[in-house]
Amino acid sequence: MTVHAALTEGEFSLENSLKLAARLAIKLDTTLVGVSAMPDPARAMLMTGVSMHGVMIATGGTLADGIRDAQKEAREKLETLFHKVCNDEGVPVEKRKIEHEVGLPSEVYPRISMLSDAFVTPHECVTNGSDHGLAFESILLDKRLPVIACGTDEPANYGTVIIAWDGSPEAARAVRFHTPVLKAADRIIIAQNSNRIDAQDRNGSEDPAFVQAYLERFGIASEATNFNGNVAEGLLKLASDESAGIIIAGAYGHNRLEEFIFGGVSKSLLRADQGPALALAH
Repeated sequence: MTVHAALTEGEFSLENSLKLAARLAIKLDTTLVGVSAMPDPARAMLMTGVSMHGVMIATGGTLADGIRDAQKEAREKLETLFHKVCNDEGVPVEKRKIEHEVGLPSEVYPRISMLSDAFVTPHECVTNGSDHGLAFESILLDKRLPVIACGTDEPANYGTVIIAWDGSPEAARAVRFHTPVLKAADRIIIAQNSNRIDAQDRNGSEDPAFVQAYLERFGIASEATNFNGNVAEGLLKLASDESAGIIIAGAYGHNRLEEFIFGGVSKSLLRADQGPALALAH
């Protein structure tokens, strides 16, 4: 078992993301791997937009060296923060490591997440238009793999987890894919929006007991509750009231992530000033 954490440069909530990944790794008694993804300097040089007509040929070596030095400095900063968080959270030295991958995040992270028990990314990576955002969407939509976007709450209680359950295949995949997260939880709340549930569902998949029976196979206890009104507001209020640090939810497939969680409430969930981490699957 392995928990992977995306190591990213820039103005990202990386420290909070690493705290979540570290706490999951400790609860699961597994290895925490911090993964950085940076392009080869030669490729990065092409991405700078420098003209190929003489300028790059004349200065290419210097530019490539500059990019290489900048990447080295960035990796050192990422390593320092990673080990600081691991020390603060009590991750044993033998249970942590860093992997520096050559390539764009949209190329590296989907591959890494394929056999990961949990892949955690900073919150801003989901909502910006960078390659980290593309990586998030690729994991979720192209590979149809689970991914966790760190929340904006601090400090967050990652021991309490909410399952947003509506009986859909997407919600079921989210629960199955994020079973390691559920195993690490101290308390699990299965939440349903009464306005979105078909009381005449003869197949019974919307019944919270369906989820509870699944969790009981792993010795995981849970409780169920209902909320009304706007889905995003209801989930965020419930998370606040119960001090929940993670919401597990199914995602729906449109062009942009912000347009398809629960059919159109993702902006409220992802851009909330205060909100829990989102453990998603499509």
